[in-house]
Formats: sequence, C-alpha cells, structure tokens
Amino acid sequence: MDFIKRFKKHNLKILKTIGKGTYGNVYLCEKQKDNTLTIVKDIELNIKLQDHKQDIANEVKILSKMNHPNIIKFYYCYYIDNNVMISMEYATSGNLAEYMYQWCPKLIKQQMILFYFCQVLLGVNYIHQLDIIHRDLKAENILLTGKNGLIVKIGDFGISKMLASAKKTSTVIGTPYYLAPELCEGKPYDTKSDIWALGCLLYEMCTHKRAFESETLVGLIKAITSGSVHPIDLTIYDRGLQDLIDSMLSILPDKRPTIKELIGRRILLPMTYSVFLDSGNDELLNIMFEKF
Repeated sequence: MDFIKRFKKHNLKILKTIGKGTYGNVYLCEKQKDNTLTIVKDIELNIKLQDHKQDIANEVKILSKMNHPNIIKFYYCYYIDNNVMISMEYATSGNLAEYMYQWCPKLIKQQMILFYFCQVLLGVNYIHQLDIIHRDLKAENILLTGKNGLIVKIGDFGISKMLASAKKTSTVIGTPYYLAPELCEGKPYDTKSDIWALGCLLYEMCTHKRAFESETLVGLIKAITSGSVHPIDLTIYDRGLQDLIDSMLSILPDKRPTIKELIGRRILLPMTYSVFLDSGNDELLNIMFEKF
C-alpha cells in the first residue's frame, strides 16, 4: 500500500518530514479528526532481519507502558503490510541541543541548567524504576514542549533495553560521544551507563562542548576510558555542579550515583522538588522560570 494511502487510512495528514532513516521516515502529522499534531514513525520491516521486527516490538512495548509528564507519550501503533506506524506526542519546541546551540548560544545560567536537568532526572528516574535503560540519552533526545518550551520530554526509545531479571547486558549501542567506558570496552552494563550519559549531558549544558571528543573513533574511546575532562568555569557555576559531573563521569560504574542519590544532592534537591510539584504544568513552570 502506498504510504500516503496508509496515512489517510488512519486519518493522518502529513505536514512535513522530520527525519529519514534506513528503514523508514518520521513525519509530523495532523490528526484530521481533531486537528491535533502527532509525530509518526513509519517503519518498513526488514523481513530478512528477525532482530529488526523484535527491535520494533521492543520499542512499542516500552513506549506503551510509560506514563510520566517528562516522557514522550505513546498514542498508538498500527501494523500494515510490511510497515509499522508508531504515533506519539509532538514536542512543539524542538530539543535541548537546539536550545543550547541556536536559541541560547552564550553559556546558560546555572538556575536554567538545573531547571531543565532536574526534569530530565525525574524522567530517567521513572524509566529506571521500570527497569529500563534508555541507552541513548543525549541533548538531541531531550525534547522541549509547552508554551515557551519549558517542559522536558525524554524521547527516542528505539534502542532502550528492558532489564531482564536485573541481569547486566553487553550489547554495544548508543551515540558514541555519550558511551560509558564499560560500553567502549564491551563489558556488561546497567542503568549506570545512563548516569554516565547524564554526566556528559550536564557537562555539555555547562560548556556547550562535548565532554569527550576526537576526530577518530579510536581516539574517542581512548578519551572516554581515560575519564578526564576539562573542568567547567567555576567563576560562572558552583563547585557543587563540578562535583556532580565528576561523580557521574566516574570510570567505575559502581562509583557513579543512582538517580535517587543524584536527586538528593544539595545542589539539585530544591530545584528537583520544585519542578516535581509543577511537573508538566506549563503555567506553573513559566511562573518559576520567570524568577531566574
């Protein structure tokens, strides 16, 4: 069936293409019944790759069981011929990478960083409570929505992994710049790999630079496994923020804090408590943001 016909069959009008991939495209669509917007992943199943079908089923399973103000909502999934259509919430204000590098080219104020980062923590805490590792936490997957883009929504669970009986897994996957050392070395990993990625994310929010960079993959792995990063500017940010980054970027996974331990840190607790109380409430978050 032609892809336009498939969309029309489900009362969806394609407005624009958001992204293109090996197995399909992502579209911004309008639901013709109520004129609301939705993001639709239109994926062609590769019948030659059994794992591909399983990966899609895994993403749908993960998305469908989530219900949190800081997680992108799953709407529905349709299997048509050799295609899968996954409809989910549309984040109206882009992503954190765009915010950092386009809308706010200068270094971001500490209170603003904490405001966004604490919402990310609440979302990841929810994910980890469901025994799920995101495995691709990065600025591009931290989506922003609401009136002024103040509500954080974690998206792209395409490579998330359910933790089976709390066993560690060792599949190497994720965005190279955010890979934890144990992933680079092919060792088993767990939720602490997400903590490492959060450390990379917080560092990038404070510096507008990646924590680990190299022109080659070998060089990048060497940089990551060394665990050494340049400090953030302590004339702009509190020492507690640097300590937080250092703890998350510990080479040894067991030395990294859990999400709950992070939330309990003095520098994060007040903001986390505030955004938790106003979680997902656009009006209240705007009032809080205006005070920064």
